[in-house]
Parts: sequence; C-alpha cells; structure tokens
Amino acid sequence: MKLQLKKQVLPEFAEMYVACFGVWPKKHKLAAEFFGVSEQTAKRWYETNNPSLVAHRYLTVHYRGYLPLTGAWQFCRIDKDGILHTPHGVCSPGDITMLWRYKWSAEQNARQYQKAKQKLKDLQSGTQLKMLRHTADYLNRLVLELTQE
Repeated sequence: MKLQLKKQVLPEFAEMYVACFGVWPKKHKLAAEFFGVSEQTAKRWYETNNPSLVAHRYLTVHYRGYLPLTGAWQFCRIDKDGILHTPHGVCSPGDITMLWRYKWSAEQNARQYQKAKQKLKDLQSGTQLKMLRHTADYLNRLVLELTQE
C-alpha cells in the first residue's frame, strides 16, 4: 500500500530557505543539520529550488511556525521571533495576551451595563420611584412654605 500525500500549493522553497537559515555562507550547513542530509544536498536543493517533497513540507511546517496549512491558518505564519504574520498584519505575543484582557474587560462592562439597566428599570417601575416622587413633592412644598414666610 503506497502512501498518497495530499496535494497542496506549497510556498516557494528558496524564499523559505533564506527566511529560516539566513543569507550568510553557513546557511547550507544549518539547513543540512535541520534536514539531516549532507551540506551538498541542502545546497543543491536551494540552488535548483527543487527539494524532495518531504523536505519541502518539513521546511514549510518549520517556516510557518508549525501552524497548519489549511483552514483559517492557511496564510499565516509565526517567525523566529514569535511574531504571528497574517494577511491583515502582524501580531506579537503581547498582543495575543492582551486579547484575553480585552475580552475580560468587555464581559465586565457588559455585566455592569446589565446591572445598571436593571436598576433603572426597577427605579422607573417600582415603589422606589413612588417614594422618590413623594419625597421630591414633599421637599418642593417645604421649600415653597419656607420661601413664602
């Protein structure tokens, strides 16, 4: 039984190679250690831009920061500094951490809004409103009496 690999459009090998291993002379040595092949093989793959499919997929996985190649992550990658690159911009680990804080803050604000809304409803329809109106009416009459004397 032969294993069939799912066909996918893979990013440009040479571009990923340079992004992962740099442009300096020892890039082929680093790549050879990464792939587990000879330095000559890594150099040939880079120069011909034609590596084995497994090596191409392996580098793609590494280049993308171990994100899946499908779904919402298809056009995203995480670089060596931990920055998430998306089609809409970049996102640092600190930004992702703050997302939780923003979500928590929004939930707290929504909870406070609902409480205030309920208090207002209670004030407008309950006995507290009647008592408040009665007190205001009493104070108005008291002020009138004091100013007329």
